[in-house]
Amino acid sequence: MTANAVQWLNKGLIGEPALMLGLIALIGLLLQKQPLQKLLSGTIKTMLGVKLVQIGANETGASLSNMSAVIQNGFQIIGIIPHSETTTAMTQINFGEEMALIMLIGMIVHLAIARFTPAKYIFMAGHHMLFMSALLAALLMSSNFSTLQTMLIGGTVLAVCMSSAPLIAQPYARKVIGNNSFGLGHFNSLGYLLSGLIASLFKPGERQQKEVKKNKLIVLFQDHMVVIFIFTFVLFMIASLFVPKGSIENMFAGQHFIIVSLIQATWFAAGCYIVLAGVRMMLAEIVPAFKGIADRIVPGAIPALDCPVLFSYAPLAAVTGFLLSFIGGLLAMAMMMQLQYTVIIPGVIPNFFSGGAAGVIAYKIGGRKGLVVASIIHGFVLTLLPVFLVPLLSNIGYLRTTFADIDYSAVGIIVNAVLDWLQHF
Repeated sequence: MTANAVQWLNKGLIGEPALMLGLIALIGLLLQKQPLQKLLSGTIKTMLGVKLVQIGANETGASLSNMSAVIQNGFQIIGIIPHSETTTAMTQINFGEEMALIMLIGMIVHLAIARFTPAKYIFMAGHHMLFMSALLAALLMSSNFSTLQTMLIGGTVLAVCMSSAPLIAQPYARKVIGNNSFGLGHFNSLGYLLSGLIASLFKPGERQQKEVKKNKLIVLFQDHMVVIFIFTFVLFMIASLFVPKGSIENMFAGQHFIIVSLIQATWFAAGCYIVLAGVRMMLAEIVPAFKGIADRIVPGAIPALDCPVLFSYAPLAAVTGFLLSFIGGLLAMAMMMQLQYTVIIPGVIPNFFSGGAAGVIAYKIGGRKGLVVASIIHGFVLTLLPVFLVPLLSNIGYLRTTFADIDYSAVGIIVNAVLDWLQHF
């Protein structure tokens, strides 16, 4: 019975964000005593919005994965690729039950923190809960803690992370959103803090903003989907130039690299469009519905949502942030190769989502200069930090992959340091 409950929690409710957020929307609407029509509409549209985000993310992810393969093929690089999904799947094989128990305890403690402390954010990105619970289970179980100790310690640490991540990012996220209607439930909060701090050193000028609006030469590029397509097409074209002759045809069923670049740019732009549409639909339903939970269960609670919710506030800054963050990652990779360190290959997908959200924050705070500087530094740190996390996971067999976002590396390093300190007593 316990195993079935754990499986239901791990692979059912938490494993499917659309169901979890749909359930939250339903509870919120029920607490507001909304009519049946609104109950169905709000719940279904919330789930559809989340699913659209997932579909768009899969489309962009497929294109970005192909880009990553082209880059690795072109530069003949062998290293460790940050990919939280793969690392989590490896952890589930050995520690699936511990992961689920950590999540269960973590959610309970997290709600208590929101209820009785000023940290009123409710973390609603279920897949990030799963990733962090995997990291904590791997670290704690490798340190010979019992299942009970792993559950209690891991659950408490997870709850603290879920409560603190939105709190850390909110001062800068608020400047993007314009209010506190929602926060960021994403374990790259230290990355957003870093981007915000760096961007705050720059101030966008009013003259620059007016010139951009009046310049008739950029009318074509006022449509952000056109810009996203062109950026992606050019990026694929450039990456293809470094690939040995004939390799692109072998990788993509005989297609010419120009055709490949056009198709991949279309996938990526279409995926971005679907993500933005899903975000708008989800926010239109989940934020009002969440008010019922905030009023009844956790007064003053604020939903903390996944980072793509920021993309619609500045789509071009999101794409630019991704590109510059990836460039920063390449710089970090080059430095590691020169120093003969373990080489971390910058993950295209984490750079897209985390780098994109960081880019929106940087642009809103520091304008174009802030966007450029903050995004490059963000990408550099995003790629460099896993170097210090990899040795902590290598003891349990994770040799060619690791967790992607900055918070995972920071939490892993801190937890490992505390565990080492405790073992001396």
